[in-house]
Amino acid sequence: LSNDFPEIPYQILLIEFGLHNRLYAPTFLTLRAKHRRAEPSGPTPSNSVPRKKTKGKGKAAQRSDPEFEKERAWLVRKLQDEVAAGMNSAMEDEGEGFECGCCFSSYPFSKMTQCPDAHLFCVDCVTHYASTLLGEHNPAIACMDQSGCKLLFTPSALRQILSPKLLALYERVSQRKELEAAGLENLEECPFCEYQVVIENEHEKLFRCEREDCGAVSCRKCKKLDHLPKSCEEADVDKKLDARHAVEEAMTAALMRNCPKCNKAFIKESGCNKMVCPHCHTLSCYVCRKIIHGYEHFNQAPPYNTAKDPKKCQLWDSSVEQRHADEVGHGCSVAHMFS
Repeated sequence: LSNDFPEIPYQILLIEFGLHNRLYAPTFLTLRAKHRRAEPSGPTPSNSVPRKKTKGKGKAAQRSDPEFEKERAWLVRKLQDEVAAGMNSAMEDEGEGFECGCCFSSYPFSKMTQCPDAHLFCVDCVTHYASTLLGEHNPAIACMDQSGCKLLFTPSALRQILSPKLLALYERVSQRKELEAAGLENLEECPFCEYQVVIENEHEKLFRCEREDCGAVSCRKCKKLDHLPKSCEEADVDKKLDARHAVEEAMTAALMRNCPKCNKAFIKESGCNKMVCPHCHTLSCYVCRKIIHGYEHFNQAPPYNTAKDPKKCQLWDSSVEQRHADEVGHGCSVAHMFS
């Protein structure tokens, strides 16, 4: 305190120190406030950063006081925050600010962040830059300054500006890179997400993902969903049989028609595409499978002496067999896509 306020008598400092339970930081703040009231143009916070008192002369060792160091560190941060707040207020009043090293626009200090070498960037530029890199699974969010600085933004700086979703992605990608760099043995990854864990039990057959939005239980051997007690080979055969069954059902469904009213199934063997349900006698179109009321639904009507309307369903197929073959082929393709 004597070093910080040399103009205040030592006895006064002792009294103030005692009034504040012999705590350095609150005593410093009180004395600084009184000093400012007495001298409005007195020292600014940047000039009043407390200095650790030394004992002895020359190169004598400094006295170690952990509690004092904690108080001093807190006080230094508080004074620095006050300086930053004062600069922001002054810039906003004057309509000025600091220039972003990326977009070169001016912003108040509170809307900016900096790399470890104090190159300033606006929050929007860093957020957009981080989003691009993290989309490529690259957590190395480096300085963008044109001087060539490539220092990485610190995690604490990124936590202050990134959205919760982007921050979660940053932490996941960073963790993944750290695990890869560590070269851990028996490290495995969930086949359905990025969750990783070390499994030391070589006899464990299942991988249980503990990520809340996944939770998949998969086979460690084939990387597919849990199929125990069946072996991987048996599960693969069953899947192929299921896929074959699905294809057969799709091919059958392509040949069948269901009455749009009573849902009874029927198959067309010949004739035009105006169908009459054998059960409820509802008229329907064999092409679009909708209920109709007569030939006006089709591209031509008896006696077939008018021009065909290309916007309507065909009344006659050139080949019923060809239509069935086309529909079966389409049904087979769709079944393969989802099997």
